[in-house]
Amino acid sequence: MSIIPENRAADADAGISTERLSLDLMTVAEVDALIIQTRRPDWAEDFPRPEDYDAARRAFEAGLLTPAAARFGMRMIRERATSLVVGTIGFDGVPLEKAVEVTYNVVPSHRAQGYAAEALRAITRFILAQPHVDEVIAYTEPANEISQSVLLAAGFIPQEESDIVLRFTLSRSQLPDASA
Repeated sequence: MSIIPENRAADADAGISTERLSLDLMTVAEVDALIIQTRRPDWAEDFPRPEDYDAARRAFEAGLLTPAAARFGMRMIRERATSLVVGTIGFDGVPLEKAVEVTYNVVPSHRAQGYAAEALRAITRFILAQPHVDEVIAYTEPANEISQSVLLAAGFIPQEESDIVLRFTLSRSQLPDASA
């Protein structure tokens, strides 16, 4: 039995593809599995992580599974070569003041391959093409140098620095060429 209504539009948009990855909206079954913390056979051995459980719950609680809001919800990062889910990426809500916050996670067994930056570039390009979105924001801890490197590799610009959090942004006008 599903805790998610089945009337979610699967066609809110086609998936986002890159050379090595597909970023598909979470299905009802995937959200259910993450929320109740069960595994699916097409998930990498070390997926999901606590961050992925949290992402699914936040998307569900924020109503991001409805047809109108689905493009701002969470997606599975699927390795095209193996069809395994190796992480999640998506947004923490609908745009506020033309800005939306992105979150992402790639499991340890698939890190250091450029997957996070590749997925981040693709989803950022997708969302900045949407009406009412001019800027994508990401936050990371000052000690998380790997996340900072991913954000910089995806073209994000550091904006604010504090002892608690670093803020990175990428606006439509700063979007790198598609070949980058």
